[in-house]
Amino acid sequence: MVNDDGSEKYPGGYADYITNHMRTAKVGPLAGWRGEQGDQSITGNANPDQLARYIDNGCFWRQEFAPSCRYYKFANRDYLEFAHEAGWIGRTEPIVMQLYSENLQKFRLAGLGHGDTLPPVADRARLQKYFDPLPIWYEPFSELDTRELSSFPIHALSQRPMHMYHSWGGQNAWLRQLTSANRLHMHFKLAEKLGLKEGDWAWITSPHGKVKGQIACVSGVNVDTVWTWNAIGKRAGAWDLDDKAPEARKGFLLNHIISELLPPREDGYRYSNSDPVTGQAAWFDLRVAIEKCAVDELEETSPQFPSMKRKRQVPLPKISQFGRDLKSGEPVPERGVHREFVGNREQHEDAQLGNFQRSPKYNGGDD
Repeated sequence: MVNDDGSEKYPGGYADYITNHMRTAKVGPLAGWRGEQGDQSITGNANPDQLARYIDNGCFWRQEFAPSCRYYKFANRDYLEFAHEAGWIGRTEPIVMQLYSENLQKFRLAGLGHGDTLPPVADRARLQKYFDPLPIWYEPFSELDTRELSSFPIHALSQRPMHMYHSWGGQNAWLRQLTSANRLHMHFKLAEKLGLKEGDWAWITSPHGKVKGQIACVSGVNVDTVWTWNAIGKRAGAWDLDDKAPEARKGFLLNHIISELLPPREDGYRYSNSDPVTGQAAWFDLRVAIEKCAVDELEETSPQFPSMKRKRQVPLPKISQFGRDLKSGEPVPERGVHREFVGNREQHEDAQLGNFQRSPKYNGGDD
């Protein structure tokens, strides 16, 4: 972000931004210890000591809702007014969850030929069937071909890990210790039926392709359903990871076996493999077959691709020192160019002094 003259709006980096940025009047990223004296909550002007106060309190701030604000928030006048003043919602009107969607009905009526703006004739039947103004269930498009149901009898789901929901979480050294590879979770009964046990390698095959991964046996899943974390598997060399990193050798993605397109229609046109209303990719419509790998197919996921070329300018340490200075207070060997990180001890000290200007020591140039 820059000022009108092109200069940096927050020259102190993330610490400067998270303290001083306000998206609306007196509403910023952090709710605690706002105001010039740090005596305001939720709203208030920027406080140069705000980050220091968070650090003093273990990085947590807490405020109890008034008893009258704690229940039926969608229609609670006290809560709605409080949330509006806090900048969380734009209006104080009750939030009504509409089971009947007039917008969807307008699309359906257009599919029936009503209105001034009409869809192409070839798409009208699709609008009539799926743009229902009331909640409906419809059979996944991939299951309309009954021949595939018997060959691929297992439902497969892919979901983001809560602690790495966005991609930058996957680069966090602490989180990588928790989840640096993913497995295919299946019910004990299904595993027994397929001759599989904990840690076995298996081929996961769909009409679109196949991937290889390890099995994890659990009881908290439907017997005919398997699931795995998305976004853990990485190509070798991606994000500057070592070629033998677990993400590349044991992590895998179901993306490889999910088709981007549905089978051709009679006229040859292929719709995207996605929900017809929202356009959301059909992550939950996948059906697969699973079989145990042969002995010579173990220890590495598939498919594998050539390692990506790295652009690192300094050597990559074999043992990460990430966070060591926060844990013990011991000095850490110089690691080359500094990358912005709100937990950096020196920036914390700067924040306590209200000084967000980068020192030459940390000015890496290409942050």
